Amino acid sequence: MDQATPNAHPYQQVAGDLAAKITGGALAPGERLPSVRALAEEYGTTNATIQRTLALLAEQGLVDRVPNVGLFVRDPQSPTARTATVEDVMRALTEVQEALADLGQRVARLEEVADVPTGQPAHRSG
Repeated sequence: MDQATPNAHPYQQVAGDLAAKITGGALAPGERLPSVRALAEEYGTTNATIQRTLALLAEQGLVDRVPNVGLFVRDPQSPTARTATVEDVMRALTEVQEALADLGQRVARLEEVADVPTGQPAHRSG
């Protein structure tokens, strides 16, 4: 494990070591990572710590999860950002919908304060 950052959480230390192996070429793009159990034994930590480590590496775009198969090293030099998952898109859509609803409420309050009928222009010519 990375002894240079002794105050880091164990999952961060393991992630740092694996990230260095990926960016340094010790783990090649497309290479399958060892199992959670094997990594836990190698780093002398728990399966939960390794699972958190792998989630962090996936968030950083260094590994790809293939359900029921394993984790694979991504090319760290790849110009493409990590691919969006359905969950990412749904989360972003929900955020946009919430922001739109908030804006709608603000407009309604402004129209109410300005005594403007809903849907009518806020300015008056005259």
